[in-house]
Amino acid sequence: MSFEHFTGYGRSDGRVGIRNLPLVIAVMDNCNPLTRRIAGAVQGAVPIVAAYGRGQKGDDQRVHDMTLVNYGSHPNCQAALVVGLEHVTAERIAAKIAETGRPVDWIDVQGQGGTLNAFAEGVRRLTALIDANPVRLVKSPISDLVVGLECGGSDALSGISGNAAMGVVADRLSDAGATVILSEIEEIIGAEHVLVDRASSDEVRAKLLAAVERCERHAVHLGLNMAPLGEDNILGGLSTTEEKSLGAVRKSGTSPLNEVIGYGEKPRERGVVFMDAPAPGTENVTALGAAGAHMILFNTGRGNPIGNPVSPTLKITGSPNTAMRFADNIDIDVSAIVSGEMNFDLAADLIMEMMDCTARGRLTASERLGDTELSISRIDNGFLRILRETCPSIANAG
Repeated sequence: MSFEHFTGYGRSDGRVGIRNLPLVIAVMDNCNPLTRRIAGAVQGAVPIVAAYGRGQKGDDQRVHDMTLVNYGSHPNCQAALVVGLEHVTAERIAAKIAETGRPVDWIDVQGQGGTLNAFAEGVRRLTALIDANPVRLVKSPISDLVVGLECGGSDALSGISGNAAMGVVADRLSDAGATVILSEIEEIIGAEHVLVDRASSDEVRAKLLAAVERCERHAVHLGLNMAPLGEDNILGGLSTTEEKSLGAVRKSGTSPLNEVIGYGEKPRERGVVFMDAPAPGTENVTALGAAGAHMILFNTGRGNPIGNPVSPTLKITGSPNTAMRFADNIDIDVSAIVSGEMNFDLAADLIMEMMDCTARGRLTASERLGDTELSISRIDNGFLRILRETCPSIANAG
């Protein structure tokens, strides 16, 4: 394997980043416009903005806050400026980021007397954070990497081309001691037995099955039928949800499944980890980034442009038509698998070569084009409350 080390940015918590991004984090949606303006005024700064943030309760508030804190302490984050409407929330989120050792400051719009003053002060504080924290480059083994796996806009070729090549990469990374995160809970239903057979312990097996059952019960609670495919999947030639799920699971390779974690949680184990997070692309790459993924491998069948603003997202396709008509958004074309001109090992070599280039600073297509977005999932607290009362082992799994 040629990609065995990378030179990155050393952090005080011992992790190493492949980007050195100053982040401006809005703790609530009424600060999103100001957050974007502050980030836009400082070269290289990235705004972290999402809907909601005020008036949330229970698990919604917990997940929202945890996601923001995890981005503020992400290995690709150099320093963070937290922006809030009032000082209590801004200071609370900033204090949690500070506990991780990442440089952080905060401002509140009310305390600054409006957005004009807050903009000027925010730019001053963000530049001061950058100046006070010079770059420290360190060489790290590939075992320090955390890599997220995603597929979207799947077609009939996804499972036998791009996802299969990603599976070879996942096995190589797992063998090297890196961490690989498979997610998208809806995308494994019908193929969960494949992952169950790979579970490294009874506890991991039980947590995975509980996560699947919770997802199925939630669908019943909402009166949903999980069988129909999406229109783009049907147009892409997929026949059943089971076919789609088998292809989706394939991108995790064949290595043991060592852990099951909740939405946006940081893995504690290495190797293959499953995250219980929703399948829609933007929501899922948000969760993978919150988990600390240095980069995300995203295979797309019919085409999906979205990437993560903090975790560089490599777009892969194994579909010849998509490789041509969606070329501006594709980083890695492995469609020669379909014609027999490329085997899975050669495709995996190509993916890992581009991972190496990305770790060295090459911008992905979504980074260059600005096709990045965050969307923090909402939790149905009413359903979780009912589930905790009736099936606590399922409600608390992961």
